[in-house]
Amino acid sequence: MEQIVVLKGKRDGITINLDASAEFKEIEEALRQRIIGTRHFFQGVNATLSFKGRKLSQSEEESLLNIVLDETTMNIAFVESDGFVRPAPAPDTTNIMLEATPNGIPFSASETAYYRSGLRSGQSIRYNGSVVIIGDVNPGSEVVADGNVVVLGALKGMAHAGALGDDKCYIAALELRPTQMLRIGKTLSYIPAANKREHISPEYAYIENGEVFIASLV
Repeated sequence: MEQIVVLKGKRDGITINLDASAEFKEIEEALRQRIIGTRHFFQGVNATLSFKGRKLSQSEEESLLNIVLDETTMNIAFVESDGFVRPAPAPDTTNIMLEATPNGIPFSASETAYYRSGLRSGQSIRYNGSVVIIGDVNPGSEVVADGNVVVLGALKGMAHAGALGDDKCYIAALELRPTQMLRIGKTLSYIPAANKREHISPEYAYIENGEVFIASLV
């Protein structure tokens, strides 16, 4: 059981290495025992929690996070797994809200996950909040989010914001040049080649009066 879960401290938090071949119930029990045996190290600590070693479903990640929260007084700000960095869930809060924008149009805001890598052709991301991609989204790849999609790089693949039908979401990128469709809520849009200007500047796509518009972020 000692090897199923290994805790390692790092500068900004704690990494929990998980055995990829163990049954999940074994993982849960091993984590609980490890936390109980070392809980005095974690009392009142502010930290980022990282899960490494195996792919976790959202429910599995939440189960392991709850074990840590139940057995310690750690203050967890962010949870990282599979390249995503997510805010730790807070009790009795509402994720969805409206935020003001430069043009006065209300946009939806939601819990945001950060993906620290670009996407190659054939890769895809699906998240039940907003997503920030730190890298390029290349042709043949796709990002689908229930919230907003922000690309800190070039968006040349497919992006779908507001995947559950929220047309107050937006898609933004430092280079907004999709070779495939953009979709916000239930509205599809293609950017004609003539509109792909030589001058590159950060832009975002949003819906107003049922139509997709592109506006500059600068």
